Amino acid sequence: MTVIRSIAYDGTVPRLIAVILLVAIVVYAFIVALQMDPRRTPAGINKWVWVIFTILPPVVGSIIFLVANYVMNSKGRPPGGPRRGPVAPGPMAPDDDPDFLRSLEDELRRAQYDKRLREHEDENGPESS
Repeated sequence: MTVIRSIAYDGTVPRLIAVILLVAIVVYAFIVALQMDPRRTPAGINKWVWVIFTILPPVVGSIIFLVANYVMNSKGRPPGGPRRGPVAPGPMAPDDDPDFLRSLEDELRRAQYDKRLREHEDENGPESS
């Protein structure tokens, strides 16, 4: 005679998954807080305050840190992936580049000078010494 026992579903698996997910978030936030540059912390708060904040109220503190860190790091960053360090300025359009505009003005001035010089030579004829 075989006895079939029914296993009652008590909901432990979803709770276990939720706990594992929350622990993963806390550990991730803790590691990111430890590795961040002290000069580039979210909201200008000291790095060690963020580290402690991710540990003491683990879930809430970690989520607040991760959101604040993401918002701070996403400002001024071009799309296309994570980058470390300051964002280098991209190429400048020629009409916005003051050096390029200055070189155009110098070239135009030289061309006008050469034209006036040629016109002056044509009017006076070739000078012989």
